[in-house]
Formats: sequence, C-alpha cells, structure tokens
Amino acid sequence: MRTLFTSLFLALLAGACANEIGDDCGYDIDCSPSMDRNCDRSQPGGYCLIIGCTSDECPGEAVCVEFTTPCPEGTDAGICDQIEPKRGRTYCLRHCKSDKGCRSRYSCVDPAELEASIIDLDPNGELICVPDV
Repeated sequence: MRTLFTSLFLALLAGACANEIGDDCGYDIDCSPSMDRNCDRSQPGGYCLIIGCTSDECPGEAVCVEFTTPCPEGTDAGICDQIEPKRGRTYCLRHCKSDKGCRSRYSCVDPAELEASIIDLDPNGELICVPDV
C-alpha cells in the first residue's frame, strides 16, 4: 500500500512540472504549479508566458521582449516621452531560429516586425514565436 501511495505521489509530482514558455495552455496553472507564469488564452491554443520581465530574466527557452505603444498619430514624439516616457510592456516569449522551433499555428518572426524588441543584454535568440497571421 505504501509503495502504491509513493508511486501515485511521484506521478503527480512529475505531472506538476512547469510548461515551457510558448507551450499551449488553458489556465495559468497549466504553465506553472507555482503560478509564476501566465496563460494568454487570447492566443491560439493558449500561450505560456511571463508578464513583466526585465533583461536576462527569462528561462532558457525564452527572451524578454518589449512591445512599445506608438505615439498617437500627429503627436510629437518628444511630447509623448514627457507625458509617458515608457509606453511599453514586457513579456518572456519563446525564442526560435525558424518556424520549426515554434509549435503548430505559430511562426518564428523578428520582433521588429511587431514594433517590439528583445531587451536582453545576452539574448538566447533573435527571433520569437508568435501566432500565424
């Protein structure tokens, strides 16, 4: 009986490992049992990520990407910077070298195509997995 309990406990523990950044998910708990990762359910099949990263803080399979909000059309960029100097949000997203490094329905792209940039000082890669358009 004790062996059965131990086996069940170890099986549950093994299933509780955190998914990697970019994996599919339905809930935050699917990405990490300690809830330190989020599930973006607005992406096809869900997308495990970390919201609010800083440079070189993401797990090995990911890079920290900053998406910037452009200044409203017709507004001087200098004025925008004075009003709201940091108009960006950061996320740990899966890095890749080609589409083969991303899961189905996702493509490997240069963040610059999305008005974003990798802010890591020593990035693991230069491209990221994002949903196909």
